[in-house]
Amino acid sequence: MKALLDNISVVLVGIRNPGNIGSAARAMKNMGVSRLVLVNPVPYDTPDVYNLAWGAEDVVRNARVCRTLSEALRDCGFVAGTTRRKGRSRRPVLPLRTAIPRIAAATRRNQVAILFGREDKGLSNDELAHCQLALSIPASRGMPSLNVAQTVMVVCYELFGHALSDQVTAPPALVPQAELWKLYSRLEEALAAIGYGDQGSRKVLTSVMRTLMRIFGRSGIADDELRALHGICQQIERFVAKKAST
Repeated sequence: MKALLDNISVVLVGIRNPGNIGSAARAMKNMGVSRLVLVNPVPYDTPDVYNLAWGAEDVVRNARVCRTLSEALRDCGFVAGTTRRKGRSRRPVLPLRTAIPRIAAATRRNQVAILFGREDKGLSNDELAHCQLALSIPASRGMPSLNVAQTVMVVCYELFGHALSDQVTAPPALVPQAELWKLYSRLEEALAAIGYGDQGSRKVLTSVMRTLMRIFGRSGIADDELRALHGICQQIERFVAKKAST
């Protein structure tokens, strides 16, 4: 159980109420999760925050602070994002209990991050694009939006319960997000070189890249798959260079 929970990072993105940081830290420690990452947070080193984090002050003190989401996820092989909103531009959203087994399985061989967004707007489409999985917590139509600290508690509670059962099949190790984004950059350059671009008002390359990121990001990429995709890019680059020289 400990190994599963030790590989999980709770990532709070753009939190504006510092009290939510303290409350989330306490919820995490209640459920055996200790790794907290804060992306572009408000100042939070205040007595009120530590009062709300009672018993979990160490989680707040040891929190890693990052300026960007890419920095926060650099070493993670699997990323899940929490959201209430759905739409065509957002990846398929799974109910929490459907998503938990996949998240738990990924922790066997990967560093896993779970993203929680701003109090008012949650996670943006671009931020969800970093995720292999998006999840939501079913709630009453009369009040469908949970407080961010409550969301952290519910997700960590479900992971804790899954860890207790210890019925997890490990997937292959996945490449970290930093390597995934290098691949996306190379793919975009390769596609541009063979003619993908704008067609009038249509942002064709942007649309294609969004689709590829959704496909490759859905379950992550193993090391051998990463090498194969870089190999495809290399062949495109050689073809373009040869054509340019003739």
